[in-house]
Amino acid sequence: MNEYAILMKLLTRSGNPIGAGVEDMLAVLSLPEVAGRGVLFQKMGALNEQLRPIGMKIKHNPIDHVFYVDTLAREDIDDESVLPDRLASTLLIVITLAYQNNGWVSIDQVKKLRRKSLQGVRKDLRELAALSYVDLDKRGKRVRPGTRVAFEIDYERFFRRLSAPESS
Repeated sequence: MNEYAILMKLLTRSGNPIGAGVEDMLAVLSLPEVAGRGVLFQKMGALNEQLRPIGMKIKHNPIDHVFYVDTLAREDIDDESVLPDRLASTLLIVITLAYQNNGWVSIDQVKKLRRKSLQGVRKDLRELAALSYVDLDKRGKRVRPGTRVAFEIDYERFFRRLSAPESS
């Protein structure tokens, strides 16, 4: 099996999360931890170019710190209107707080930033949980981004839009 076949096997690995982390890929390809990263990313870049003509792309899941193969067709979806604004706002706050806290976030923190009643925040979170956008802990006191977030939000595009100056 050549290196590209090995990478494809890792990047399309099923489970939770889908794909493979950098450490896994370095180990399987027998590359050194520090010096091998450059080689690995060059091979992933070349593989990405080979996948593009068949409608596929290597993407990064920043929540689970893994890379995976996805279809380019997803980029054509108008992701600006997938969730109602109230749910999208609540989800954005959960994602932001989860990055700051490295995981679980108190629902009280979400309530404070969302400036809604606790009942309203809980309703939003239950709806988001039903759609797999967030996970609630068993006691219902904490929340974190769900499995769907990592695969449906294009973080690179999202942060580019945030950093772009507003056009008048």
